[in-house]
Amino acid sequence: MLCCLVIEMETANSFINGNGGTSGPQPLSVSRSSERFIEVLKSKLDFSKAFEVETLKVPKGLLARHSQFVYCNTGGWAQRVPWAAKIVGFDPKYRFAREFLQRVTIDGVIYQYLPPLPAVVQFHGGSTKNEYKPYYYLFEKDGSIFAIEVSETLLLETLAECE
Repeated sequence: MLCCLVIEMETANSFINGNGGTSGPQPLSVSRSSERFIEVLKSKLDFSKAFEVETLKVPKGLLARHSQFVYCNTGGWAQRVPWAAKIVGFDPKYRFAREFLQRVTIDGVIYQYLPPLPAVVQFHGGSTKNEYKPYYYLFEKDGSIFAIEVSETLLLETLAECE
């Protein structure tokens, strides 16, 4: 049942993002606007606050431990599924258009597949509806992955600037 919910959320988000539920390539204009959004955001960030992200290389890509970014609730009756999503633009209903990322559990630890970098990713720990859901700008430098926390206000302002 839980697996079906995640698939339904990912499918619904695909329709919201305009790719009809397929994992095919996005229209070129979406790609260019995403690149511009990342470039403008990058110019506004304080890179002295970046921290290194521990990653695990697997055949399908890079994995990052979900708990490096937000507390994960893994038990209790109110548990929801932890998730992470790449921010790809503005959405009038949900504030941000998202591409949900795949996750895997290894020895009871939740890992998220990382999208192509640089990217802005939102993490949700899965405990309550009003829980803090931070956004991070992820980038690669000298073969390592780094992250900087980004405020929701800065993301919204940057998206508006790029429209």
